[in-house]
Amino acid sequence: MSVIRKLLIQGIRSFDPQNQDIIEFYAPLTIIVGQNGCGKTTIIECLKYITTGELPPNSKGGAFIHDPKLVGETEVKAQVKLRFYNIGQRSMTCVRSMLLTQKKATVTQKTLEGALSFDATPTQDKVSISSRCADLDAMMPEQLGVSKAVLENVIFCHQEESNWPLSEASTLKKRFDEIFAATRYTKALDSIKTIRKNQAVEIRVSRGELKHLEEKKTKSERVQAEYEKSTVSIHKYRERIEGIQQQEALVTSQIEALAGQLQEYMSLQTALEGLQMNLDQKVASYQELEASTNVLDASSEELERMNTEISRQIESQESDMQRNREERDGLQQQIDQVQVKINETLSEIGRLRAAQDSLDTKIAGRTGAITELCVTFEISVDAGGDPEQQAGECALALENLLATTENERKALRQKAEDEERSLQSAIDATQAEIHSFNNAAQVSERQISANQSQIQSLIRKRESMQVDSAQRTALESELANETRQLELVREKDSDDAYQESAKRKRMEQAGVIDEIERLNSEITHNNRQANTRAKLALTKKELEDKSAQRDSLSATEGLSNYDQDGKPFAAESERTAAISDAIAASKQAIVDCNAKSKAAHDALSNARLRLKLAQQSYDEQTKEVADKTERIRKVCDPAQFDTVLADTQGELHDLMEEAGQWKSVSSMYRSYIKKIENDHACPICQRGWSSKDDENKIVNKLKIDFTSAPTELIQTEGDIRDCQRRLDELTNLKLAVLDVNDWNKQRKADLEYQIKELTAKESQASTDADDADCESVVLDSELESMNVHLAKSRELAALEASCKELQRQIEAFEHELQATGSTKTIDELQAQVAKCQAQESAIRRELDRLTQEHILRNKEIGFRQDSIRTLQRKLDQFARQASECESIQQRIAELESANVASKSEAKEARAKAEQLAPQLEQHQKRLAEYRSEARSQEAHMDKRVRDVVQNRDRLKLMTNEIERTRATLQCEPGDDKYPDRLAMVNAERESLQEQSAEHNRKLTAVTTVLQESDRIAVKLAARQREISDNLRLRVNRADQERIQAELKAAQDSQARLEDQLSQIYNDGMDAADSADETDMESSGLIGGAPRKRRHRGGGSGQGANKRRGGGGARLQQRRNVLNAKLSELTSERAGLQGEVKQLEDQARRLSHELSTDYKNVDQLYVRQLVQCKTEELANADLETYGKALDAAIMRYHSLKMQDINKIIRELWINTYQGNDIDTIEIRSEVEGARNSRSHNYRVVMIKSGHAIDMRGRCSAGQKVLACLIIRLALAETFSVNCGILALDEPTTNLDQENIDSLARSLARIIKSRQEQRNFQLIVITHDEIFMQLLGKSEYADYYWRVYKDENQCSVFARRPIANN
Repeated sequence: MSVIRKLLIQGIRSFDPQNQDIIEFYAPLTIIVGQNGCGKTTIIECLKYITTGELPPNSKGGAFIHDPKLVGETEVKAQVKLRFYNIGQRSMTCVRSMLLTQKKATVTQKTLEGALSFDATPTQDKVSISSRCADLDAMMPEQLGVSKAVLENVIFCHQEESNWPLSEASTLKKRFDEIFAATRYTKALDSIKTIRKNQAVEIRVSRGELKHLEEKKTKSERVQAEYEKSTVSIHKYRERIEGIQQQEALVTSQIEALAGQLQEYMSLQTALEGLQMNLDQKVASYQELEASTNVLDASSEELERMNTEISRQIESQESDMQRNREERDGLQQQIDQVQVKINETLSEIGRLRAAQDSLDTKIAGRTGAITELCVTFEISVDAGGDPEQQAGECALALENLLATTENERKALRQKAEDEERSLQSAIDATQAEIHSFNNAAQVSERQISANQSQIQSLIRKRESMQVDSAQRTALESELANETRQLELVREKDSDDAYQESAKRKRMEQAGVIDEIERLNSEITHNNRQANTRAKLALTKKELEDKSAQRDSLSATEGLSNYDQDGKPFAAESERTAAISDAIAASKQAIVDCNAKSKAAHDALSNARLRLKLAQQSYDEQTKEVADKTERIRKVCDPAQFDTVLADTQGELHDLMEEAGQWKSVSSMYRSYIKKIENDHACPICQRGWSSKDDENKIVNKLKIDFTSAPTELIQTEGDIRDCQRRLDELTNLKLAVLDVNDWNKQRKADLEYQIKELTAKESQASTDADDADCESVVLDSELESMNVHLAKSRELAALEASCKELQRQIEAFEHELQATGSTKTIDELQAQVAKCQAQESAIRRELDRLTQEHILRNKEIGFRQDSIRTLQRKLDQFARQASECESIQQRIAELESANVASKSEAKEARAKAEQLAPQLEQHQKRLAEYRSEARSQEAHMDKRVRDVVQNRDRLKLMTNEIERTRATLQCEPGDDKYPDRLAMVNAERESLQEQSAEHNRKLTAVTTVLQESDRIAVKLAARQREISDNLRLRVNRADQERIQAELKAAQDSQARLEDQLSQIYNDGMDAADSADETDMESSGLIGGAPRKRRHRGGGSGQGANKRRGGGGARLQQRRNVLNAKLSELTSERAGLQGEVKQLEDQARRLSHELSTDYKNVDQLYVRQLVQCKTEELANADLETYGKALDAAIMRYHSLKMQDINKIIRELWINTYQGNDIDTIEIRSEVEGARNSRSHNYRVVMIKSGHAIDMRGRCSAGQKVLACLIIRLALAETFSVNCGILALDEPTTNLDQENIDSLARSLARIIKSRQEQRNFQLIVITHDEIFMQLLGKSEYADYYWRVYKDENQCSVFARRPIANN
């Protein structure tokens, strides 16, 4: 039996980390008292931590350890040590340590090494176990003899979690499951069920595997026979394939020899056609060029020399023009730069003039503002001084005025604060007196209210405790009825009747089991013939499959087409011979069709080649013309090219004249202005003006025109550059325009006509080739269909032979089984076994039902007995209530007399407070009036200060703006040439205008030279083109002569090659005829084939006489004949190879089956049979174990719940002083099916025999009391080896009567269990009265007081209860 002795705490929460505090626990009662916050609950937390390793709620992140900041350290070490006796009464010590480190912004908690030690005994040495090599969290509950769940939720339950019995359903279920340790047993039950389920699947798989092995055993012999048959057929077919391969090699060598000669002939033919087409194109190109060219009489050498001379002149001219263009562009760039600078100076002049006007306006505005400030604030300045002096004097006066006003505002504010403080002191004194009297009255009224509430509570309790005679009579009647019902239940069904029924059912079950064993022995006897029966079944199944395949193949579409006059063949071999003849005829037709298709494709290739060359030439020229047209279109419309060229030349001439006029206007206006200013007369008519204003007007007009002349000149020169650029582009495109016009008029139409003719020829050749290909495809499809029919016919013949053999085997197996004498099959016997097993299951279920009914009757007897005990306790309670009513009446009289005295004291205090109210109102009124007057004066002073500050800042801002504007109008420091910046900019503008006029004069001269160079370049380009066209004509004529010579040489080579090919063809045909005769004699193994080959050979000989003059065509025909022969041999070899492939696959498959699927079939069958039976027996045992464990779990749970509810009922009746709840219970409902059931829990309160959920329907005090009683009941039920129980603040939310009753109940518990050596009750409370009540029980002489010392650290002190 385990007992705790001492607990050491250091550095936990408010306990000092430098000192060790030790508390000793007594038996049977330890009382711990202390105020809120002194560290009482820390004791429970330490006990829970040392025994389970679990930290308290909401203590993550180091909250469980003393804060390092409180002791001024970076690290705090904490330790909890417990000395106790384990269940073996051996002294032990457990130590757990922690470390809390304070970092810059966070704290880190670390668990240090713990230890569990066994103290030394006279016979045993001390043993210490470290947490590094053992799990202390698991060892501590084992040594204390109680589970971890009970330690956490019952024995050392934290105050914050003490109400868990009334928590939500999921939390309650989790905690009860942990306490009952249901999870461990339900997991074992689920594991058994899962294993049994998996084994059931494995049994079904094993049975299927056993059946499969039986089938494989019967198939192995049939597979072996088929494998030997396939091997013989493969050997025969391979000998035939080798002979065909020798013939294919001979034909292939002949085809390769002909292919090289034919390739040479076709290459020569293609070269001839290409030369002829090239010659035609050269002739057409020569004619087109000759028609558009002026033919010169000079020789080619002279034309080359002239072309070279003109090229040199053009290059020289281009060099001069490029140099002039660069000079023109440089001048234009200089003019643009100068004009930009002129525009900048004009902008600068306008900005400086605007700044000067702004400066004058700002100075005038500041002067007006100073005058206004002098009037407003009564300031005097020197009226005769300059504006800058006036501004300085005004600013100084405003600063002095601001300082004076600030001092006046501070003095006024200090005076108001002193007066307000004096008035507020008087108000506070009066309010304190009134508040004192009101508090005294409120204390008396609260006492009256408390007494009145207690009186009402006592009256209600007295009324509830009054004994109702009718109710007592009803309880006595109900008790008699329950006693009678109990006797009826006992008499209704005795244990003897149950035992007799169960015995009868077990005898029936034994008879059915004997019948099952008899049937199993008969099945074993029949299994001796299982091999023969399985072979018979497999043979019949195979015969059915073969017959189905034969019927399916017989229905194949097209097989009936080979019947003779609509009559089916007597044997399938006859149909096979007919299909072979049809295939030979189809192959000959395919050879002829292939020759026709080859000729058509050759013609198509020739036509496509010529069309491709023509189309390529057309595309290249079209692309070239499109590029040129696009270049022209970017400049102008190609149809208007000549007009646009002439217009551009005229526009350039007009712009040049306009530029010259603007240059002369500029110099003329300058001379006019000078003459008028000097002579004061008109420079043209020499007359004067009547007034000076007229003269000024004409001068200003001339100056405006003179100023605008450079701008107009620049604009005109820009137009000249644009026009010159467009003229250069048009000149460069002149040759491209001539080429485009020539293409559109003649060359395009000629090429399109040629392409059209070639396209028509290509289309006709393509049609011929497609027709030949279609005919070849049709013939190939027919041949492929015939080959399929031939394969199916051969397969049908093989199936017919197989069916006859299988029928013979079936007859032999049936004859062998006729002598066994068995009347039932194995399936019938197994069906009878299944029926008997079903009967046995029904009997077993009936036995289970009888057992369950017997258990339910026993439960009903127990419930009746509990009900009788409950009714008896209620009758006893009625007797106690009658004696308590008299003491309640005396307490009510005492409380009523106390209320009379309290009412008199409250009335006197209220009267004194009302006398002081008028004085308080007078003081408050004076304070409000003074505050209003002070605020008005202070607001006036604040407004005057703000006005002075705003006007001072405005004057500073004006002065700063004037200084910044004046700085922009001055020249740079050190520049004394001009009086101001405006004069300097005007001088700069006049200098720039003179530079612009000089650059324009030079630009005009360069432009004139460029125009003359352009006219010379156009003439030279036209002359060069004329010479180039004459040279191209002569090169074309030379190319024609060269191509004609090459064409003649190629035609001669073609004639010689045709003669050689004719000789080769004649020699080859003679050799082929003799070879065909030899092949036909050696290949007479296939019926009908020799006759057909001789016929084909004769036809080839007759056609040879007609092809002797054909050259390449005759050679091609010879190659087609050889190709046809090669195709025939290849088809025959492919058919044989297909047969060999199928036979090899079949032999390989059969061999693989024999070596894998049918390997050791007999041994595997016996092994599988033993395994299947073993698994069935093991599965039945698991079912028995699962049922036994399930029943044990349910029984254990039921008994435990009865014990818990019995203790709860007793504690509630003895503790709870109200009469609204008779008792409370823990209800457990089973949910789910038999295979997956679980328990759900809820706490209910019994009212007048009705059970109501307590959660959400009880008061806070009832909730605390119910949870406390449930924990006491759980501790008494589950803590047999550990009699420890700690109650933390058990009186929370309880009234005084329930507190007294709880103290008495705890005393009774201690009295009933004081003989138990390991019983320890630890009570932690702040209620001194509750502590005294427990102390009166004489089970404790001392109590522990927890308090905080001068360092605010928790400490323990033992005190005697008598001196408290």
